Amino acid sequence: MLQNKKSFLFIVLCVFAAGLVFAQSTDLTKRFLERADDQYTNMQYEEAFKTINAALRLSESRDEVPGNVYLLATQIYTKLLDKMTKTRDFSLFDDVVMNLQTYPKINDDPQIQKYVKKIQTMQSDIKDAARDAKNRELMQDISAKQQAQQQELMENFSASNEEMVKTITATQQENQKELLQGVTDTLTTTIDTMDQRADARSKEQHADNKRMIIAIAVGAAVIFIIVFLLVFLAMRASARASALHSEQLDSTLKLIAGMQQTNNQLLLGGVTDLNGMGLKSAGSSRWGVDALPAPEMTEDEKAELKQLVIDCEKLGSEIDAVTKRKNNSKNVSELVYKLAMQLGLNQNSSMIYFASAMVYDAGFLAVPEELLEAESLTDEQRAQLRDHVNQYEQYLGFVPKKYWQIFEEAAKYHHENTDGSGYHGLAGDEIPQIARLIHVAESYNSLISRRNYKQIQDKESAIQELESKPNLYDVDVVKVLDAIV
Repeated sequence: MLQNKKSFLFIVLCVFAAGLVFAQSTDLTKRFLERADDQYTNMQYEEAFKTINAALRLSESRDEVPGNVYLLATQIYTKLLDKMTKTRDFSLFDDVVMNLQTYPKINDDPQIQKYVKKIQTMQSDIKDAARDAKNRELMQDISAKQQAQQQELMENFSASNEEMVKTITATQQENQKELLQGVTDTLTTTIDTMDQRADARSKEQHADNKRMIIAIAVGAAVIFIIVFLLVFLAMRASARASALHSEQLDSTLKLIAGMQQTNNQLLLGGVTDLNGMGLKSAGSSRWGVDALPAPEMTEDEKAELKQLVIDCEKLGSEIDAVTKRKNNSKNVSELVYKLAMQLGLNQNSSMIYFASAMVYDAGFLAVPEELLEAESLTDEQRAQLRDHVNQYEQYLGFVPKKYWQIFEEAAKYHHENTDGSGYHGLAGDEIPQIARLIHVAESYNSLISRRNYKQIQDKESAIQELESKPNLYDVDVVKVLDAIV
């Protein structure tokens, strides 16, 4: 009986102690919540974050976190993450992520998930920017070294070339002088000998004198011919030496140009081959990356490409006449070619881009003339005018099949904007490279050309106008345009 009373008394004491601990724990949690709320109200989000985490851990020890703790924790986490996105101070971000994994109810809040993704993106952008800055610095160092090497090579070549020219010229002059002196001495000696013989035979018969005079004349003619031949041979030898020197000069310059092209390819790359021509129709922004040099074209391919350019020039003139844009196809295509080469595309690709840029507006030939000349348009007429990007096929029948995709992308997508607000809704890398080149080249040509509805701008203002609209134009293409105009 006594033992039962002791057991009962022990149980009562345990229950009392547990209640006391629970009450103290509840009271401590309440104090943490009040402190965290005060810190939250005073916008001390870092301190509030630490305080509410203590309340969470204390509540978790009781196997259940009250709803008011979760509610305040969600508000504090949201404000702290918002502050991080503005100040870019991510020192507590790892702690936040770890706690979100511990307390899924807080992590389920859509606003918190949005801020977490945004901060992760910002951290990634900061790392990418640092890496890009380091790469640009490395490329600048490489470029500076290459320029120094090329300058040294040019100086050495110029000095060697001048010395070679002086040596060849001096040698030629000395040889010609010796040759002419020898001929003169020979002629003088021959004439003196003939005079002596004439004096010795002066007393001979008149017939003999006649024969002598004829012999002298023939001899003089022969000597003159010999002198002429010798001088001609000397001049021909001099011409051959000059030609040889010119060939050596051209070979050296080609070597230097080849070195420059190789350096550019190391920095910028080539383009992926398409149908054996090095063409790239995909919309990737990787200009001239991971590609082989342009393959050598056969004579038939060269003739085919030449005829294609001639046909494009003819059609481009017709388009310019209809649209009242003088030399537009010529100006845009030349600019597209320069941009393509500068961006690292190979010669074959750049030539196809050049040809397609002359006829990218072929669809305007299907638009009624009065619509092109109208000063104001209805919505229906404006839609009909925009549809010129879909009316090109009937005018490009002369384009070989292997080049058709490039011409189609040029004609169909040259009004696409990088933010997807263009005619077909393509955005960013979805837009083919040829279309992005034409979009920039056409807009720049329009800004610097006199139009009835626009004022002419200088080149700097035109570049600034394009740079101010990264939502419309490929920023990489605009940067290269700024460097070459």
